Amino acid sequence: MSTILKEVDELAQQLDHLAAEFTGEGIFDRVKRGLKNAQEQPTAEDPYKILGLDPNCIPSDIVYTYRQLAKKYHPDNRETGNVAMFKKVTAAYQELCLLRGIK
Repeated sequence: MSTILKEVDELAQQLDHLAAEFTGEGIFDRVKRGLKNAQEQPTAEDPYKILGLDPNCIPSDIVYTYRQLAKKYHPDNRETGNVAMFKKVTAAYQELCLLRGIK
């Protein structure tokens, strides 16, 4: 078992070295930087909450609700347009599309 761990460790070091050659920083440095950035950023709101949906909803509900909210908050809408809210709703929709495989 310990020989396998040694081999894995050696491969990880080789990959880190190769990544450093191509990108200027190793994989482990990139991971550390990413973790640090994630800790500094405030936690994002739940995309279901932003869209006002239940997590068990069907994909068509996500699409329908997004379209309604996008129409409501679109900057071209003179009465209810809100750029910040439009961006927030769009980001939540895109995240849910990735999570749920919606095209």
